Amino acid sequence: MEFAETGPRGVTARVVAVLSSFAKGQSELGITQISRETGLALSTTHRLVSELTRCGALTQTARHRYTVGPKVADLASAIRRHSGPTGPTPGP
Repeated sequence: MEFAETGPRGVTARVVAVLSSFAKGQSELGITQISRETGLALSTTHRLVSELTRCGALTQTARHRYTVGPKVADLASAIRRHSGPTGPTPGP
């Protein structure tokens, strides 16, 4: 079943929507869940999730579900290293 595309329109907003779907409490999500959560068409969701998996932002489990991948953890770690208690440390 294909869901109507009611979610974000730009590719960056779509990627952020897919990644943000993991911030809502569940550590593992299937393609259909992500599609419903984001309002993106199932085919669009599949394409984006596949791309995010290839680049390490998501990881596919043995149950064909997805979790946040090591690339996102690396980015989160970098943010924590470069942020003070009130926000990012000013650059040069």
